[in-house]
Amino acid sequence: MIGNCSDRLCVRVSRMWEFYDPQDESKLLHADMVLIDEEGGSAHAQIYPPLAAVFKPMIKEGNVYNISYVQIRKANRMYKPVDNDIMIGFTKWTTIEALIEVPPAFPEIVYSLTPFDQLTTLVDIREYFIGMSLARSP
Repeated sequence: MIGNCSDRLCVRVSRMWEFYDPQDESKLLHADMVLIDEEGGSAHAQIYPPLAAVFKPMIKEGNVYNISYVQIRKANRMYKPVDNDIMIGFTKWTTIEALIEVPPAFPEIVYSLTPFDQLTTLVDIREYFIGMSLARSP
């Protein structure tokens, strides 16, 4: 499964963000997405420059796309926004087409919650760390 994939993937872009060089905040290192398929499976996707400038204007968070000709590779061990052993990379051959008729049951988000009593077991484990809660309502 690792390698080039010409299959058509029908996915929703659930979340998009950019990662910049910490030493030079004007230098984009990669654009990232969480992609969700129709069954609720999720994968992390990345687009590296200069392709990010080509694809980012074509992609809108929340929309559903048919994507083909991507690269499948092992997920990053240090940073995984979703629980998946693989990730998707866009290439110069990647094609993307917006879906006009989206099936009504197509998931919009995926998440995994950790019970508060288990949070201490995750101290210093960065594998699934993608942010932090700054406030909690009663």
